[in-house]
Amino acid sequence: MKVVIIGAGIAGLTLALYLEKYDIEVVINERVAGTPGGGHAFLMHHDGLCILEELATGESSSLPGKLVEKFCLLRPEGEVLQQLQLEAWHCMKRSELTTFLYSLLKNGVQEQRVFSHFVYERGKAVAAVFENGDREEGDIFIGADGGYSRVRTEVLGPVDFKAGRVKEVVGISRQADIALKYAGIFNKFQKSYRGLAFGMIPTSEEELVWFIQYDPSVAEPTDSKPETLKAFCADLLHDFPQEVQQVLQGNDFEKTYLWNTRDFDLLPKFHHQNVIVIGDAAHLALPFTSAGTTNALVDAKTLAELLRSGQPYEQVFDEFYKQRAASVAKHLEFGRKLRDVFLDPVTYAGQAATIPLI
Repeated sequence: MKVVIIGAGIAGLTLALYLEKYDIEVVINERVAGTPGGGHAFLMHHDGLCILEELATGESSSLPGKLVEKFCLLRPEGEVLQQLQLEAWHCMKRSELTTFLYSLLKNGVQEQRVFSHFVYERGKAVAAVFENGDREEGDIFIGADGGYSRVRTEVLGPVDFKAGRVKEVVGISRQADIALKYAGIFNKFQKSYRGLAFGMIPTSEEELVWFIQYDPSVAEPTDSKPETLKAFCADLLHDFPQEVQQVLQGNDFEKTYLWNTRDFDLLPKFHHQNVIVIGDAAHLALPFTSAGTTNALVDAKTLAELLRSGQPYEQVFDEFYKQRAASVAKHLEFGRKLRDVFLDPVTYAGQAATIPLI
């Protein structure tokens, strides 16, 4: 059996590593050259970290990430709404995780391969064709090519993306004093009367990942140029604590990202014939839950173990959907619930604060 993976993100790399471990022939294809460095940082549940530990057994490489031990929800004026001890969460930079996963691969990645289409025989895919003319034959094909998956569109059709109605600005700031002071703490400052919040989590002794979540119907930058984003963030957060201002001052806005959040409803299936999608290609939820990376890792491990069983791929893919669909559907709905509370804090003011973590 030869498995062809399209997309060398977290889901694709993790699946490839498991298949190598199980001595299943695998070829992983990525559209860009070099280790992907996109994205900033994210929270990962212990379920995901256990998968990384399993893959790294016997390796000298240390796992990326820092333990997050406490969540604090505050008002910008200083009122503490909630403090919660956390036992199973880590924060890590995306570039560090992808570099770590690449370091574990035995056979590397086929780069500069932008997926174009499949070649079919008797209704089954027999080869993936890429825009540069390359062709990769295989028995099973995995689309791990993200939320805007070309593989998903070809085999399952277009999805109806739902606008998240919330936007995010995300960056990495070098402020060692604040990073050290709040080591292991996820702080989130949230307005009481409109959809606006600022969060920060140290990723090392010197850096923090930070984000602004905001309602674009209230405020919106004219463009995503660095100078525009800098002025926009300063204006949005002018009455937030001084430490928030320091984080912005230590930020490189050339590397800051404006994110239009969106999701789509649970798919009725994740596969067609011998082609299946995993990770964000299969299920895209809003970022409020911090579940995306862990779900990608769990998808990869679950599918690898099912493929290892030697069952026909039709049974493997049906079982994969049974094991994963209910869980990701809950995450999808939870993300939408958190969004609604965020956008209308006055209506939900009498309810206990919901922790934005699965």
